[in-house]
Amino acid sequence: MCQKCGDDTHVEKKISRRDMLKYMGAFGLGLGMFPLVTGLASGLNRDREIAATSSRVKRLTFLQTTDIHGQVLTHPEFFWENNQMVFRRTGGMSRIATLFQRVRAENPGNVFIVDTGDCYQGSALAALSKGRAMVRIMNRMGYDLAIPGNWEVVYGSKTLVDLSRSYNFPVICSNMVWNEQGPQPNRDLFPEYYIKELGGVRIGFIGYNDPLTKVRQSPAWSKEIQFGLPTDSIPRLVDILRNNYKCQLVMMLCHLGLTQQVYLAKQPQCQGVDFLFGGDTHERTYEPIVGGHCPVVEPGSFGSFVGRLDVVVEDGKIKDYTYKLLVVDENQYPEDPAIKSVVEAERKPYLPVMERKIGETKGYLYRYNVLETPMDNLITDAIRDATSADIGISNGFRFSPPIPPGDLTVEHLYSMLPTNSQLEIGKVTGKQIWDWMEKELENVFSPDPTKRVGGWVVRFSGMQVTMTIANPYGKRVQSMTIGGEPLQPNKTYTIAACVREGEKPTVLCRFQNVRDPQILDLDMFQAIENFLKKTGPVQYEIEGRVKATDAHGFVLSQLPGTTYTFH
Repeated sequence: MCQKCGDDTHVEKKISRRDMLKYMGAFGLGLGMFPLVTGLASGLNRDREIAATSSRVKRLTFLQTTDIHGQVLTHPEFFWENNQMVFRRTGGMSRIATLFQRVRAENPGNVFIVDTGDCYQGSALAALSKGRAMVRIMNRMGYDLAIPGNWEVVYGSKTLVDLSRSYNFPVICSNMVWNEQGPQPNRDLFPEYYIKELGGVRIGFIGYNDPLTKVRQSPAWSKEIQFGLPTDSIPRLVDILRNNYKCQLVMMLCHLGLTQQVYLAKQPQCQGVDFLFGGDTHERTYEPIVGGHCPVVEPGSFGSFVGRLDVVVEDGKIKDYTYKLLVVDENQYPEDPAIKSVVEAERKPYLPVMERKIGETKGYLYRYNVLETPMDNLITDAIRDATSADIGISNGFRFSPPIPPGDLTVEHLYSMLPTNSQLEIGKVTGKQIWDWMEKELENVFSPDPTKRVGGWVVRFSGMQVTMTIANPYGKRVQSMTIGGEPLQPNKTYTIAACVREGEKPTVLCRFQNVRDPQILDLDMFQAIENFLKKTGPVQYEIEGRVKATDAHGFVLSQLPGTTYTFH
């Protein structure tokens, strides 16, 4: 039951105005508050099946997807096995539907399916339909609940709300409020919580989007929205759910990133939360991360994975649980014919645009590496070629599944860069570049989780950086070269990047105080297509544009100090 639409019983609530705090530094404690491990812990045994043995005991099953990013087809997926890359075909909404059906058949009436954001952005189909095709597909999948992610604001706040209302299942978010520019100042965009009875067990759900969304995305997309801190409202909502509505379980859905979610689970405000279903950073928790007040899980991205949590509840209390990260392997899950037809129908109007060839690649184009990726080397080379700048810059994006060798199409382009923007050039000094790089590295590697703003190391062409991850802010960069020559602090360089809607002209890819900014009559898509026509088939690898003195090869995880590994 949710406040907006109800379920078995309509639940009323008073909408209160939240006191908003700035996110940076608002959490007072560091990562060392609890010992952190993954895997077996009290109440967790991953290697055995759990079953209800009496009428007082119920087995509940929760399935989770996250960060689908509009990827509706089976695609290559990146795995790290035996210290090397492996690509296998996974995902596809029709295969996920088959997985859902199988699990429902195992535990009839006791399965609850959630999505934790970034669903309808990140592909050509999503962008060209402005998210609506994804909503129609999701409505056929049998989801029970969702929250918005940081990229869900991409089409503007009005469309965000309209799309969420178009779902045939509830959408909640406990920390998004209209500001004074919005249509209903100080009112919630979404219900703050949802209540469901499953197998006779009353379960409360709360949900949180990233408070740093305005920093991470173009400010114009969410200019009417104010984001609150999770810790500001968790205790109040847990109290409402536990005491007012007598919920026996409280589940928290988050789109904050794994580092932030693990940190949040350690905070005293999370007492009373049973599990945290996370998203945003595309991390793959094959085992829950435990050590705080609640276990934390995050099930990868692009529909390549589904998280499965089975909980045994006896007399309203959790007695046991198991967790598995299920790989949506094409050899294990055949396509559901009905969902396959829905996907094909939604794609059909856009095929003439999506299937147009723009180039070729001889090798896989992929992301995943925190420091540098072949996909972004191509993008930043194209930016620099189109603008004749000294340095071409792009964000450290995570979305886009790997693109296999062969033809490159407009559909691939939308996966690499789901939003198209004009290119801008400007002038900066060498010292500005050095200071900017230090700030960008702090955004990724700060030991304080509240200072990590999402994404990976900023991508660039024309520059090489050697740095030390473990050093403190201001001391990480060891050396920089531009055009093969050592960076000169007093020299002026030209930089180029895409325009972020809503930012000042003097801000370029978070680079402050850019001089002589100039927006070009050329967009990112045109620049990449022109570059591919000029170069012919491309072959990109990891080139060493960013080198870490204390990390070698691939850097695949941003969760130091735990036993978690990405694979």
